[in-house]
Amino acid sequence: MSKRFTTYQIIADILSFTTSNTSLEATLSAADVDWDAIVVHGSRQLVIPTLYCRLKQRQLLHLLPEDLDLYLHDITSQNRKRNKAILEEVMMLSTLFKKHHIEHVFLKGAALLASGYYEDIAERMIGDIDILVATKQLDKAFELLQQHSFKPIPLTFGDKYFEHKHLPRMTTNKFIAAIELHRKLFVTYTKKELSNALVLNNKRIQNDVFVPSTQNLIEHNILNHEINDDGYRYHSMNFRTVYDTIMILKTNTLNNTQISDVFVQFNNNKYLTNFFKKLNVFCDDFKLFFNKSANHIFTLKLKYKIIHKLWLKGAFTGHLFYIICHRLGFWISNRAYRKDLWKDRHRVFSNYRSYLSNFKFTRTQKN
Repeated sequence: MSKRFTTYQIIADILSFTTSNTSLEATLSAADVDWDAIVVHGSRQLVIPTLYCRLKQRQLLHLLPEDLDLYLHDITSQNRKRNKAILEEVMMLSTLFKKHHIEHVFLKGAALLASGYYEDIAERMIGDIDILVATKQLDKAFELLQQHSFKPIPLTFGDKYFEHKHLPRMTTNKFIAAIELHRKLFVTYTKKELSNALVLNNKRIQNDVFVPSTQNLIEHNILNHEINDDGYRYHSMNFRTVYDTIMILKTNTLNNTQISDVFVQFNNNKYLTNFFKKLNVFCDDFKLFFNKSANHIFTLKLKYKIIHKLWLKGAFTGHLFYIICHRLGFWISNRAYRKDLWKDRHRVFSNYRSYLSNFKFTRTQKN
């Protein structure tokens, strides 16, 4: 069994609500438990505060080495303070958009935090605030934020030719988190089951903030990792996404029959199915509703380093080849693009060299 597999199992057991305290305490009390590996992988997957909060809730903090306890406590305290500020920013944005009749819904971490899914707001690490806005009101929302001190980051020429899923990120020195106004949920994935219109129409209000319906929140939470973050391509798993999904289902108002109906619909989506197959390798939290065999490629990647490296190299190379072919076709057919590319060639080539040189680092980031 590889060290990575063992570390992932320990992280999953800490986050899970089905692993017993007795079993977890025995695991963490073992002399060979690798706390350094747990911190490294927990940091990469943005669940360090989550792990600390779960150990605290389980009353198992005494198992941590003293210096690690202090370190994790400090990180968690900082994240709690940050999330409190983010919640204040979300409330301000919600009030502002409702006042100006902007049809919107908060997504991902902002929606989860505003909905009160976590016992301790420090449990969830959040980068920026994502908001889906009705297409016809995107420009109005963008201008409105600029009127309230938010400024967009500079665009590259690529943004001019290739539509991103959100408008330029906006920041201000008055609030802690950047804002991304989404024109779409995914760059390429288009399914009517999770269209912009459906998510906006199905939205609900939680603590005076518009958030997606329970089902849409689960679906977007998972698909964002599987598609936007390449979880499906690399057969990787993100424990922040896992914990979010656990908390949504654990605290929602649906009964078991209703949850089972939701999972029946998931069976028809290869991305959702793939996510839960990977999850079933480590967690029992969803097996009552999704009792399918584990993802074998994912398991082999974790157990055998050579398979891990070969799969990631193949997936990475294939994706890079696709990007180059797509851009080459556009370069041939679009004169303005060729002209702008030539003007910005030094930055572009520098980015591609960095992209290739960082492949070794990327391999360590993907499960």
